[in-house]
This record gives sequence, C-alpha cells and structure tokens, in this order.
Amino acid sequence: MRNFIRYRFTTLLLASAMFAPAFADNPETLTERSQAQARAVLDRAVEALGGADAVNGIQAIRLTLEGATQPRLQMTTPKPPFEPGAQREVLLLDMAKNQLRLDQYTRGAGFEGESSIVIRNGAGMNYDHRARTATSIPPAQASQQTFVQYQRRLPNLIVRQALARPTGLRYLGEERFDERLHDVLTFVMPDAQQVGLYVDRETGLISKYELVLVDPLVGEDVIEVRFGDYAAVGPHKIPKRWELHVAGEEGSKFSAKAEVNPTLDAKSFEVSASADYARVEPAPPAPTPEVETIADGVHVLHHFAGPNQNTLLVEFADHVLAVEAPGSSAGADATIAKIKELAPGKPLRYLAMTHHHGDHIGGLRSFIAEGAEIVTTPGNADVVRVMARAPQMDRLAQAPREPKIVLIERGKRVFDDGSQRLELIDIGPNPHAREMVIAWLPKQKIVFQGDLFFLPYTAAPLPPPQASSVAFARALEKRKLSVERIASVHGRTAMRDEFDTAMKMKKRSMAN
Repeated sequence: MRNFIRYRFTTLLLASAMFAPAFADNPETLTERSQAQARAVLDRAVEALGGADAVNGIQAIRLTLEGATQPRLQMTTPKPPFEPGAQREVLLLDMAKNQLRLDQYTRGAGFEGESSIVIRNGAGMNYDHRARTATSIPPAQASQQTFVQYQRRLPNLIVRQALARPTGLRYLGEERFDERLHDVLTFVMPDAQQVGLYVDRETGLISKYELVLVDPLVGEDVIEVRFGDYAAVGPHKIPKRWELHVAGEEGSKFSAKAEVNPTLDAKSFEVSASADYARVEPAPPAPTPEVETIADGVHVLHHFAGPNQNTLLVEFADHVLAVEAPGSSAGADATIAKIKELAPGKPLRYLAMTHHHGDHIGGLRSFIAEGAEIVTTPGNADVVRVMARAPQMDRLAQAPREPKIVLIERGKRVFDDGSQRLELIDIGPNPHAREMVIAWLPKQKIVFQGDLFFLPYTAAPLPPPQASSVAFARALEKRKLSVERIASVHGRTAMRDEFDTAMKMKKRSMAN
C-alpha cells in the first residue's frame, strides 16, 4: 500500500496526542515504545546484512548499476507499451574522506549522456564528456548532505545512517509486500528525507524503502527503491537486483554489483578531461525571473515557474495564449500573475502544451483553474483529464472544474486575428515524444519548442546535436519554416546560426 507510511505516521501522532494523559504516570510513552520497537527491527536488519561490525566497517563502496530505464512521464508515449532506455552508472563513495565519484552513461527518448561527477574536500566538478565541458559544483551542493542521497543506493549504507540517529527511529507497523510480511520503520536522514524501510520479518533483509512525493497525475504517492537477490560479499549481504518504482509504475530495473572497501588512491577520483574541455561557471541555483520580449506582443517568461522553466506568451487583440506549463501549480500561479501584468485586461484564453512529459505539464492545473482551454494533441488529451482530477493541494482543488480541451487535428492548429498569427504544429514522431508540438510565428520567424534544442544560460560551448534535435532540424526543413530564432522551454533563446552550427558538430567519445 503506497500511502502506508503517510497514514500510519499520522495515526501515531494523533494517537500520541489523544492518549498522552493515560501515560502521564508512565515514563514509557507511545513515542518511546515506537522508538524501541523500531530499534529492535533495525538491529535485526543490521544482523541480517552482516552485523554491526560489518556495517560500520564499510569505509568505501564501488557500486555498479546497469539496466533498463523508463522514467515516469518521460517516455515517448504517455501510455505503455514504452520504449525503455539504458543506463549504466558506477558510483565510488569514500565515506572516510568524504569523496565521491559518479560516472553515468544514459541513452533513451532521443538523448545520450556521458558524464562524471567528482566531489572532494567540499568542492566538486561536473564533467560532460559529450559536450566536453567541466562545470564547477557550488560549495552548497558539494556539502556532506550531497553524499547522503548516494548512500540510499544500498541498504547497508541506509541502516548505517539509521544507526547514527537512533532517537529518530519510529515503528509504523506491519505490512505485506511481495506476498511477505514486513515490519516498517521510519527515520529522517541528514538531507531531511524521511525514509520508510520495509524489513522482511522472516529474513531480516530490507526489501525496499519509500520516499513520499507529489505526482502530477495521482497526487501524493511514493517513490520505491526495491532490493532483491541478496548475495554474500565477504561478511556482507548485498542485493544484486535494484529497482525504482514511482507512483506504482516501474521506472528502472538494474543489476547491481558492489565492491566493499576497494583499494583507493588519488587517481580513483581524478577524471582525465583533456585540455579542450571548456571550464564553465554554474548557473545560479535560483535565477531571477525575467521577461524577454522577442517581438511585439511575444514574450518568453524565463524562470517564473522555477529555474530553467519557461513559458511563451503571445498577445492577440482581445486575449492571450500561453505555450507550456512547466514546474508546479505554484510556479504556474507566478507565471499567470506575470501574464496578467504584461497583458492587463486580456483574458488567458488558451494554454498549449508541447508534449506530455511531467516537467512540461506540472503547472497545467493552475491554467485549468484560470479557465484557459488546453490545446493539445489527441494522444495527450487523456493526460490532461487525469491530471485535472488529481488530488492536489492547489486552487483547482479548491474550485474543481473539468478541462476544456482543444485538439490539434491533422497535425496543425492556427490562431489568427488578422494581425497576430500562431501555428501549433505537431512535428512528431520525434525520438523524444511521438506527438511533439512546436509553436511557429511565421511573421516574426520565431519558433518555440521544448526539449528539441537546448542552450544553457551559462557560457558553455555548443554541444553536439542529440537525436531529438536532428529530427527537429529535418522537420523544419521538410516544412520549409524559415526560422530565425529558437526560443525554449529550457534554456535561452538561440539564433538560427547557433542551431545550424550545432547540427554540424560531431559526437566525440568519452574522455575515460
């Protein structure tokens, strides 16, 4: 039951408040008993993983995860069957010296990635081997808390964290998972994530942990990381199967291989990036929202919905149309407020979406609450309907309404009032999404798109083209669109010559 942690934790808090007087004369309160029971379950899990000496004796881990991925709301279609991607990552954690190295190789949904992250002595660097850039990691992101999220990769490191915080342990109860009875305990890790551990009552091994999230389609739910096929690695029991599930949907399925306390030296954390890697300063974590007016009555609202989350605003004579609702309901509320400031007295009549991915529709509910009609392709209409009914805590929840959907039929929908013309064109199938819409302003020769071409706000050089960008270029050529500027949901507005230069670049192999 995916909502188990939330409900049981609330029940315990309420019970503690209701029955506090009954235990006024008893030093062992409900909280104390819950903590003691959780500690007993934790001790049993520690013993099953090899014992306290083995767990606390882990000074370093090299973990290799490899397999298929199908991230929720990031596939080429909103419904299965999906086309899985592939991922391989090698994580090297040195807990004794607070050093980390993560090498990742990803492929899927029209994108390829090759990168290395290294953090040492409170400083870090992110190497993009495909774009051949080296970007420094701000000190706040290279802190000790950064390491904690990676310690959730293995149950052996999770219980180590729990042992260090015994007073925060709480027992939630018993629950069946995978047809087996489990004891469930919870504690808060140093990065403020509350973790729910499912400990198999028969074996004492950890079958999974859960983190609560808010999903765009179903509201509050959980992220699950499942462990299986435990095998002996020296005195330790280590899982050989690692799975990620989000809101009940399988996201990744990896084989896992762990080396405990491997031999390390200075070179273990060195990345041999060649001299032609461009050194790039990181983008600010909280960039200032700004309006870019790229033509008369045409604006790009940068960062109002969140960092690197942009919306296009097109003004017509008696109304306005927005393209894309990234981020969240709160971010969309900020975007809508700015739209009203830019075009006072003009109602927000339409909101068009480029595709169905979660980071592009996260703010959709606020536009529905505003009364905007949602313009989308036939295959994505159900996503809009489901999202409108999701149990979220926002203004659509306060005043529910069914979305009014306007379909882009036969690949195109035109909005024209005689002085302003906007064409919404489905250029799919694209490797990133089967139905992919671009917003084309023929008079201004401007196109607005999401995930088809990306230029960062930093001074990073142009990267080689992704498959999604190559397909985008072919679509522009096929339709004879004389584009001069390319505005983006993510990233800055690009000139056509930058796009053409990027399309001519060739992929280069990873440095090491």
